Amino acid sequence: MKVFVRSFLFVAVIFSLLIFWGCNNSETENDDDSTDELIEPDETEMPDDHIDAPDEDEEFLSEFDMNGKKCVTDIPKGKIILATSRNYSDYDAPWRVQILVLKDDGSLVDTEKFFETDPDLRGIGFNSNGQLAAVSSWKTGYITLFAIIDDSVCIAQEEVELPNLKDRETTTERVIFGEVVHHSLDPYKILLVYGNTIVPSDYSNYLGGIYTMSVDKTGKASISEDYHPMHVPKAFTVLPCKTKAIALAGKDFIKKEGEDLATASPEDLVLMDISGDTPEVIKWFDVWGTPGERGMGPGTSSIGTSQNGLVLIPNSSDYSEEPGVMKLFQFDGTDKFTLLDTFEDPLFDSPDYAAINDEGTAAVVLNSYFKGATLSIDENELSFVLKENHDLVRPMIKLNSKPFKNHVIIGSFRSSNDESVSITLAEITTEGLVEKSSTLVPLEDDYSLESFAIQND
Repeated sequence: MKVFVRSFLFVAVIFSLLIFWGCNNSETENDDDSTDELIEPDETEMPDDHIDAPDEDEEFLSEFDMNGKKCVTDIPKGKIILATSRNYSDYDAPWRVQILVLKDDGSLVDTEKFFETDPDLRGIGFNSNGQLAAVSSWKTGYITLFAIIDDSVCIAQEEVELPNLKDRETTTERVIFGEVVHHSLDPYKILLVYGNTIVPSDYSNYLGGIYTMSVDKTGKASISEDYHPMHVPKAFTVLPCKTKAIALAGKDFIKKEGEDLATASPEDLVLMDISGDTPEVIKWFDVWGTPGERGMGPGTSSIGTSQNGLVLIPNSSDYSEEPGVMKLFQFDGTDKFTLLDTFEDPLFDSPDYAAINDEGTAAVVLNSYFKGATLSIDENELSFVLKENHDLVRPMIKLNSKPFKNHVIIGSFRSSNDESVSITLAEITTEGLVEKSSTLVPLEDDYSLESFAIQND
C-alpha cells in the first residue's frame, strides 16, 4: 500500500511540474494548426509563475518628482477608477479623465476631479500594481501616463508616442492604440494593443501588434519599436499563468488570382509569450476562421478566463459567419486549446464582454444592446441560467483582488436621452449576478462617461 501511495504522489508531482514548466517556458512560433487531441480539463488552479519583481525594499517610482506636475490630491481610500468622458453637446470640447473611487464597502465616490488631456480617448488601463495608468488617443496617437503616489494622481508624462514615425508634408504618421493592458510580470511595463497606422498612404493590413511601454523610476515612459505584425489585434487577455496572453487577430489574408479584395485566413487567435522584453507569437489557432469570401474573424471586447484554464470567447461581429455564438475552450497551460462547447441563445444576441468566475462554474456575458445573461458551466457545458439587464454596457471588467474577487464592475448608459451613466458592482454566481451597488454618475458640463479602468491588483 505504501509503495502505491508513493507511486501515486510521484506521478502527481511530475504532472504538476509539467504544467508549471508549460506556464514558464514558451515555444517558438508554430504554424501547425492541426486539430488538437482532446484534453481533460485541469481541475486544479493554474499556478502563478515566478515573477522577477523589482526589489521589494525599494519604493516603486522612487525617483518620481511631483513638483511641476499636474496633480490632484486628497483622493479617498479605495480602488481608483480612471474614466474617460466627453461632452456630447460640444464636439470641440476637450475630453476628460475623471477620477472615481470604489470603496471596500462597494460604494462609489465621484471625486469631481479630472484631467484634460487629448481628444478621442479610447484605450485606458493600469499597470500590475495599480500605481501607473495610461490612456491613448485615436486623434493624436499619443499616450498620457499617470502616476498614483499615496493619495495623489499626477500626469507623469504627456505625448508619449511610438518612435521614428514618418513626417509628411501636412501631418505626422500616427498610430491607434486600442487597448492598454497591464504587464503581469513587471509593474514598470504596460502593454499597448496596436491596430493600424493611419497615414495618407502606405496602408497595410499587417501593421498591428502588441507593443511594450516601459517606465523608469522617474515616471518617464518609452515605447519599444519591436513587435510581431498581425492584423488589428483586439480583446488582448493575459492568461492566469501570467507568462502568456491571447488576442483575437488576423495572421494572413488570402487573395485569389484576378480578385482585388483579400479574404481573411482561418488563423484568428494568437497565443503569445509575454515573459520577455517583447511579446512573441507562440502559435496561431483557428477559432472562428472564415476562409470564405472576404470572411471576418470574431469581434468582441473581452475574453473570459478562469483559474483552471477555461477560456470563453464570444463572437459579436456582424460580419462573421457565426455572430452571437460563444465557444468554451480548455487551455492546457502550454500551447493547446481544446474546444469543449459551443453555445448561442437569441435572448442575449451577440455578447461584447465575457467573464468567468475563478472556479470555472459560472460565466456572465453582456453586450451594448441591453442584453446579457449568466451561464452555468457544468461538466464542460454551457447552459442558460438567467437573463441580465444592463443598458448599453461599456465596459465590463472582472475584478481580481479582495474584497471583490469574482465580481465584475459594469458601466451602463441608463438613457440615450440624457447620456446618464451608472456603474454597477456585482458578484458572479451560478444563480446569476448579485448586485452589490449601482451608482448613477452624473457629470457636470454635459459630460458623460465613455469607458474606464480600475486598480485591479
